[in-house]
Amino acid sequence: MSAPLSDSQKDQILNDFIQLAQNDSQLKEEIKSSRNQDELIAIAEQRGYHFDSLTLLRKWSEHTDFSQPTWMGWFSD
Repeated sequence: MSAPLSDSQKDQILNDFIQLAQNDSQLKEEIKSSRNQDELIAIAEQRGYHFDSLTLLRKWSEHTDFSQPTWMGWFSD
């Protein structure tokens, strides 16, 4: 059994997932249509990216516009 991932490892996994989404229009639209963080996490897990809601919260705290779900801050449109 492997050791649990550190916060920095999960942050990197999330950043890798965001980079993938920025370059994959179909994935980007799927993310944008997510209704909540559980759906978003499930989309990521289907593609082999494993992180948790606290990882999303850490990423969200980097954004100043809290009027949108965290993942909307990943895209410029």
